[in-house]
Amino acid sequence: MRLFSILILFCFFGLVSTDLNAGDKTKELDFARHLINRNELNEALFVLETIEPQSLSMQDSVFHLSGWVLYRQMKLKPSANLLLKVSENSPFYLKSRFFSAYNFSHINQAQKAEEILYGLKLDAKTMHGSMQNFQLSGLALLNRDFDGFEKRAEKFTGSFHAFVSEEKNMHRHYERLTNAPNRSPFVAGLLSTAIPGLGKIYAGKTAEGVVGFLYIAAMGLTAFDFYRGSGPQSALFISTASIAGIFYIGNIWGSVTTVNRQNREFNHEINQRILFDMHIPLRNAFN
Repeated sequence: MRLFSILILFCFFGLVSTDLNAGDKTKELDFARHLINRNELNEALFVLETIEPQSLSMQDSVFHLSGWVLYRQMKLKPSANLLLKVSENSPFYLKSRFFSAYNFSHINQAQKAEEILYGLKLDAKTMHGSMQNFQLSGLALLNRDFDGFEKRAEKFTGSFHAFVSEEKNMHRHYERLTNAPNRSPFVAGLLSTAIPGLGKIYAGKTAEGVVGFLYIAAMGLTAFDFYRGSGPQSALFISTASIAGIFYIGNIWGSVTTVNRQNREFNHEINQRILFDMHIPLRNAFN
């Protein structure tokens, strides 16, 4: 009888100790949230790393909050990987999946983002289902998959305030991309080889092209004058002809790099706009 009483007391105190420990962990989570709200992100991450979750729900909270802190710090890949660990039963599951996909989109891992979004089994008529379609439309534009975007855009409803404006913006991005001049660096170089400065004009830099043509033409005529007056062995002819040749080759290379730079800048700028419009609905829906 005495042994039985001791066992009962032992179990009771064990349960109390477990409850107190769980309570401490809950307080630590609350403290981490408090630090996040105060934008003390490094401190919040330190607290979260010290927590040993006592349940699956608490583990999900730690993964979600840690991923959110890293997202706020723009450490997108580790953020995405932590958010993916949030279990399907968690109230943070959808938010974590959407933000994880967005993070992968932002670091040029569109295929991984698509896998995450396609893995969500959502009703297309709901807001989250429509947002899934919207995010996939943004990924299609990032991949320059215009057919894929058109299929997604057909399902835009304009019914959800969280991203009705962004659906319209996606159409604008699509139009800009499909109507953008398809300038080739090779063609630019070829044109400048034929006529100095023409490649710059082709690239949309008309003033630079005209100035380049006039400068190289002037150098060429000067070299030709020295050739006629002093002959091909003249130091003046050799020096001016060499300088004209250097500028001629530089003009060709400049035309190629100008087109490459313009294409790169255009694609970067429109990709940033697409990503921005993909981000706004997430913040609106999961605020």
